[in-house]
Amino acid sequence: MSALIAKRNIGFSRKSSFKKNWATNLFIILMLIYPVSHFLLMWIAVNINSILLVFQKSDSSGHLYWVMQDWDGSAGGFFSSLFDNFVSLFHSFSDQTSNTIYRNSLAYFVVSCLVTLPIAIVFSYFVFKKIWGSTFYKVIFFVPSIFPLFILCMIYSYSLSSGGLVSGIAGWFGLDIDKWLADLTIDNTTRQWFVWVFCVWSGIGYDVILLTAGMSRIPREIIESCKMDGVNPFREFFRIIIPLCWPTITTLFVFGMMSVFSIAFQPFFLTGSATDNYTKTIGEYIYFTSKGGNYTDVATLGLFCSLIGAPIICATRWGMNKAFANVGF
Repeated sequence: MSALIAKRNIGFSRKSSFKKNWATNLFIILMLIYPVSHFLLMWIAVNINSILLVFQKSDSSGHLYWVMQDWDGSAGGFFSSLFDNFVSLFHSFSDQTSNTIYRNSLAYFVVSCLVTLPIAIVFSYFVFKKIWGSTFYKVIFFVPSIFPLFILCMIYSYSLSSGGLVSGIAGWFGLDIDKWLADLTIDNTTRQWFVWVFCVWSGIGYDVILLTAGMSRIPREIIESCKMDGVNPFREFFRIIIPLCWPTITTLFVFGMMSVFSIAFQPFFLTGSATDNYTKTIGEYIYFTSKGGNYTDVATLGLFCSLIGAPIICATRWGMNKAFANVGF
């Protein structure tokens, strides 16, 4: 009898607690509606639809139908019909244009992970050590992260155009580089470098912000101890700063790897052409091809990139986490 009364009292206390905090609970529910709806609609639904598109094709009128409708009933034709879009994708690998797009995309791994990130680590250390002008450098690195991508591309293009900022500065020293700047986006090789340099310039600021925040978490006692022990800045940088900031470096390295698939609008904004295969990337190809209604091919390419890229990125992250012990402070 006493146990039954106790259960009733517990149930009553829970109901009264809910009624008492109904405003708080309502606020939490309202705040969760948008992010949960956004996740369900823009991630779950979109990805499920993309996977379903892989197993569909479009007819001459543009209507989608399941690829299994082309199956002739033979045992050998089952998988060839089911994965017909993948077969077409694999055949496209021998195409010169496709190979150029894939090479362009892989180049951004080098640009993001092996060029931008090391430069950002060095500059972040300078800012962390509060060298002369460190506040000015912090502002310079942070400013590109404020502007939208399109505005940033315009500033960069106008600065390097004939008669722009760079041309004006060169003119102060008696150098005439207008002809070289005018041909900068015409030659195939220089046009690629034009985009790569922009990605380095615009990407350093974001990396510096996160790396500086990671370095600022290092206890000052550790830095003071290094000074007392006579540790020079070079050794401090490699033996103290980098190991303690390794989780942040790992995260930025993983983000840099994902740029192989995410770089899309930078080449388009800087070259002004959606058909420029010398700078086109996987992301740009998927965006402009899907605008033409060719959803099945780009969905197949996107799923293939996910199946290939996700294990590599996860394995890289696991390996980098093993390089240094995660120290909490």
